[in-house]
Amino acid sequence: MSDRDADKAWERLRASRSNPPARADTGSRRKTYASALEQAQQLFRAAAVVGPATSPVLVFYGLSQAGRAITAAAWSLKGEDWRLDTHGIKATGFDRSFPDIEIRTDPPGTQGSFVKVSEVLDSPVWDMDPLRLEDVWDLLPPNLRYPLTTRDRLTPLYVDEVSIGAHEHPLLGTVLSSDQWVARVRSLSQIIEARRWRPAR
Repeated sequence: MSDRDADKAWERLRASRSNPPARADTGSRRKTYASALEQAQQLFRAAAVVGPATSPVLVFYGLSQAGRAITAAAWSLKGEDWRLDTHGIKATGFDRSFPDIEIRTDPPGTQGSFVKVSEVLDSPVWDMDPLRLEDVWDLLPPNLRYPLTTRDRLTPLYVDEVSIGAHEHPLLGTVLSSDQWVARVRSLSQIIEARRWRPAR
């Protein structure tokens, strides 16, 4: 997303504060929705202009505030179920090597931010089985060129309306039967057509 697109998105979100969606239209939910969105935007903007030592903390709290806005507006959360009381996600295993630090979520049904937002988005949490930090690290686009170890990595292939894979990715080598990496392909449909693939029905 370009800075211009981000500005347009925030403009639309700011406008929604005066006419909040769904269940955030009255009372404390309305107040929480408006203030959480405002704080989220301020935290994200601050994160964009500070150094790498401070930026992640601001992004984390910006996401936390965005989560409060989401739950305040969520139709699926009734009564006081929309209120959040913890972060809902934590790291453990600090005695391990950095890539093997464990990321855990609170159990389903609790009031942590990560858990409640996951519930609203119908995305299950993994409370009993921790994820390794390296596995989560590899899901973030800026980290694709900065592996934590030399192990084989399973990274996402990023696709948008004009390109597929701006980074080296093993799937591109497989799809195009090439030993050399593909820097950029104009669209996914070109690959499908070139290989005469047809989507499964």
